[in-house]
Amino acid sequence: MATEEVKTELHEPIMSPQKEYVEINGYVVFWGLFYAALFALAVGYLCLKIGQTVDAFAPVSVLAMGMAVMFKRKNAFPETVHIQAIASSGTNVLCGAMFILPAIYILKMPSLSFFQMIVPIILGGLLGVFLSVMFRRYFCEEMNSVYPFPSGRAAAEVLSSSEGSKAKLMIVSGTLAMAYDFVLNSLGWWKEGISSAAFSWGQVLEDKLKLSFGLDSDAALLGIGYFTGLRYAAIIAAGSFFSWFVCVPIVYYLGGTHPMVIDGQTVMLADAPVRAVFSNYVRHVGIGMLAMAGVIGLLTMAGVVKDVVVRALKDIFTPNKTVQVEILRTQRDLPMSVLALGIIATVVLFAIFFHIYYAQTFLQTILAFLIVLILGFLLSVVGISSIAFTGNEPVSGMTIFMIILSAVVLASTGMTGDVGIIAILMMAAFLGTTIGVAGNFMSELKVAYLVGATPKRMQLWQLVGVIVSAVVSVGVLLLLNHAYGFTGPDALPAPQANAMAAIVQPLMSGGSAHWPLYMAGALFAVVLWMIGVPPLAFALGSYLPMEINLPVLVGGLISHLVSHSSDDKDTNELRLSEGSTIASGFVAGGAIGSLISAVLRIAGIDWFAKAWHATQGATYLGIVMYLVLCVFMYKVAVKVKAKL
Repeated sequence: MATEEVKTELHEPIMSPQKEYVEINGYVVFWGLFYAALFALAVGYLCLKIGQTVDAFAPVSVLAMGMAVMFKRKNAFPETVHIQAIASSGTNVLCGAMFILPAIYILKMPSLSFFQMIVPIILGGLLGVFLSVMFRRYFCEEMNSVYPFPSGRAAAEVLSSSEGSKAKLMIVSGTLAMAYDFVLNSLGWWKEGISSAAFSWGQVLEDKLKLSFGLDSDAALLGIGYFTGLRYAAIIAAGSFFSWFVCVPIVYYLGGTHPMVIDGQTVMLADAPVRAVFSNYVRHVGIGMLAMAGVIGLLTMAGVVKDVVVRALKDIFTPNKTVQVEILRTQRDLPMSVLALGIIATVVLFAIFFHIYYAQTFLQTILAFLIVLILGFLLSVVGISSIAFTGNEPVSGMTIFMIILSAVVLASTGMTGDVGIIAILMMAAFLGTTIGVAGNFMSELKVAYLVGATPKRMQLWQLVGVIVSAVVSVGVLLLLNHAYGFTGPDALPAPQANAMAAIVQPLMSGGSAHWPLYMAGALFAVVLWMIGVPPLAFALGSYLPMEINLPVLVGGLISHLVSHSSDDKDTNELRLSEGSTIASGFVAGGAIGSLISAVLRIAGIDWFAKAWHATQGATYLGIVMYLVLCVFMYKVAVKVKAKL
């Protein structure tokens, strides 16, 4: 990675590694768990309503800072860091609970007990924490210059903004982004999705050449792109261009006479919308790339994995261990023996649970055990790397891959029907939670590294937070199912769960998967690795919708322009840091604005200007407001000059 793309590193943490701080106390635990439960409720509803999540770090950090002032806390900074870390568990576990479990109701499967539903979420969350801690030193310290961790850096900037002159700029940019995203999501004065299809020339491109592109004008995505940097943002965008501008037209050209089923109706592929072709076919190439990128990542990290295993074995079997060197407070982790035993215990306990409730033979239990163990490692590395590059994690794509593989393997042993479907969904809930927790908690561990918090304390209370949040999230799911349901005219959409249901049912009834597309993606990932292109970044671009990838490219381009806006190196570094503060404000403010919109939706308050939003004027205004946001970020950043 280019040097200028990692200059946002905090070289001198606010909390000195040589000093001890009161980081955990009753105040921190109470408010951390309180916000974990609160955000599991609020964001859980949002997951089921529109298929999107909101990070807890930004609003919780602001709330914790406000409470510190109100309660006149003398130890405010360490407490705030750990409150938001514990609170993050509330959203970290939602991938398993809200993306998978509703499929049970959608498919009208036999009802499960509360215990049956929380077990895979709790065990998967604990496994995610253990895996994240196991690789913390590699991702957060040893490879610090390679993995930008945009969300983690944004969180660190938000937390440190209360110290020094950054506070004012953080408040201004955060307020701007909050107002911008609130108008975007709650009032609808301008469009969030700027698509080429909104223009006559774009319609011609789509109809004649099957070319289409779009951009999500969300402020938080722009800020994340700034942290990602131009190089990786460009690789991600290249993957997106490959899917939409190369693969989609090829699919139309080669398979125009192929029948497709869209919303229950059969149509010719040549007449299908571009987005449907991407979702039904091209996206599977991206899934194959993601899977192979994970394999390549693990092989690349083989030395790291070996060292981790050796350290764990030594820690377990060496009697009367004595510490020869006192390590810094900021490098303390849970002992390797605890991690190794924790990983084994969580997977074994899930296998026992699987055997008691779902397995028909001991062979099925052994296969389920191997699948969750191997894919837990593999997909967690993919998820952590994804978070490290883009701030996003393709949990649904990786879970779909796991569902397909598990269904094929277990169906070959005779596991079919309702029991087979529920068994696969339980495995998916376990692994989906593992992936979500591992990736997102690694961002919190990056925050600990950047601000000087003690990772071991963060790790212990994340385990507690995961258990509490798992119970709350499943409780929320049951309440929402009772209130709204997941089938029928007024049901919650639950988009990810519907996708999982649509995939697992035919596979457990003798259907087939898109193996040629997965293989094509896997082989292409190998080619990318051979020519020196990071396959994971490219695969993310191929899998994620283009409207998410383009704003990351825009943010990376602004970062590049800011870092090259002067002939003086010191000035460029100061400007890049100033831009990082603005980008952090955008991420935090955008998250808070989205959360406010989510609360209004839960309360049934609808201020959205639907009639205006459907006009061309809303699109033009959206373009103008997005450009204003970009210009603000660049102009304010380049005003900074180095001191003589």
